[in-house]
Amino acid sequence: MAKDTLRLDKAVSHNFDVPRSAAAKLIKAGEVEVNGEIVLDPAAKILVTDEIVIDGYEVEASDGFKKRVFMLNKPAGYVCADRDNNNPVVINIFSDIPKFTQMHCVGRLDIDTTGLLLVTDDGDLNHKITSPKSEVTKTYQVSTRAPIVPKDVELFKKGLKHPEEKIRYKSALLEILSEHEALVTVTEGRFHEVKRLFECVNNEVTELKRLYIGQLKLDDSLEEGEYKTLDESDLQKIFLPYTD
Repeated sequence: MAKDTLRLDKAVSHNFDVPRSAAAKLIKAGEVEVNGEIVLDPAAKILVTDEIVIDGYEVEASDGFKKRVFMLNKPAGYVCADRDNNNPVVINIFSDIPKFTQMHCVGRLDIDTTGLLLVTDDGDLNHKITSPKSEVTKTYQVSTRAPIVPKDVELFKKGLKHPEEKIRYKSALLEILSEHEALVTVTEGRFHEVKRLFECVNNEVTELKRLYIGQLKLDDSLEEGEYKTLDESDLQKIFLPYTD
């Protein structure tokens, strides 16, 4: 088989998340169109660029074989887990796309944290972004209960030690925006890191939103719960350090 062709039943199976046998039944029943024409042979060879339509949903034949990366504006109240008995999970936001159960969050945001979250089925990319060796920067907008004071900037830069942690936090960038608001950039992905950094200076985070991963910025047009597909140029920004 030529590299730019594939069997129709395989393309249907991968794109619409059904077993090959179920794909064959759909094709034989006349439920599958290729480039606007019904094709009844499951073994028919089609081009990877051909358009497949089932029940009004259109895909390119090769789409089901491509790795997908999405930018999500995570709403509060959702957990970054594959399943949870008590709270809604982020992955279910993507239930309108094929094979959404194969998607995974890149890292985690706390249930009450909002903002930029990457979701992908590319395991290698997920590992590369979250690996401590990559030192990908994450930048958050923070609101606090007590005033943020100038001396905190230097303390964050030196690296703070939380009483419940054995290892000191790495240097973090604190940019004060107002008395109770700041931007914080970290390179680690430790548990409750931003919240605990402020606990180290006797303060409390009341609201937390992630704005950047590297130089990839949360799209201002995305409402909470909305997402968009990222392309290669977007992905390259992830590995560039945030600059204020």
